[in-house]
Amino acid sequence: MSQDNRTWIGVDPGGEGSFGVAILHSDGSTYTCCVDCADEAIEVICQRVKSAPAGIGVDAPLWWSSGRSSDRCADQWIRSTYGLPGGKVQTANSLVGAVLVQGVMFVQQIRKRFPGAPVTETHPKALLAASRVTNDEAFRHCLSAQSITVQEPEHERDAMISAVAAREGFGKRWLRDLSLDRHESEQDPSKYWLAPINYFWPK
Repeated sequence: MSQDNRTWIGVDPGGEGSFGVAILHSDGSTYTCCVDCADEAIEVICQRVKSAPAGIGVDAPLWWSSGRSSDRCADQWIRSTYGLPGGKVQTANSLVGAVLVQGVMFVQQIRKRFPGAPVTETHPKALLAASRVTNDEAFRHCLSAQSITVQEPEHERDAMISAVAAREGFGKRWLRDLSLDRHESEQDPSKYWLAPINYFWPK
């Protein structure tokens, strides 16, 4: 794919009317909407994206833990690093089913259309909170760039931030991959049935 004709996808999985979808093109143009489920999100994407995306960002836990509360090293690191409460970065056991089920199903189904599409987990609300805590210029620039034009509704904004995270991660500008540090109780997102999954974060 031409470097000047790349596309990144971001989604914020949810239930009826709450599944955010964002498409970000390398020329800076964007499209966002909300749909009801993963299948509808994929239909919208396939209508507008004809070649394999350069990266996909999904705002949902894409690998799980069999430990207490299904808490993961990645979530613990974000909470402790930025002083964020559990309500900002929740454990998988405390999330609603639509986020967990629709997020995983979206990845499985989108890869039927685009085999091998690179996927990173994202956490837009934690990214926004971390950018305020760190006051880091490079961090803030990525999240306030003209690519993110949708502030409301929330699901479309989070989907667009997820698309930006995919662009930055797979473009090798966000170098930390939170999927690499895990408890023994966690699935290995480089090897399990939904693999490969990354979790890029600014470094």
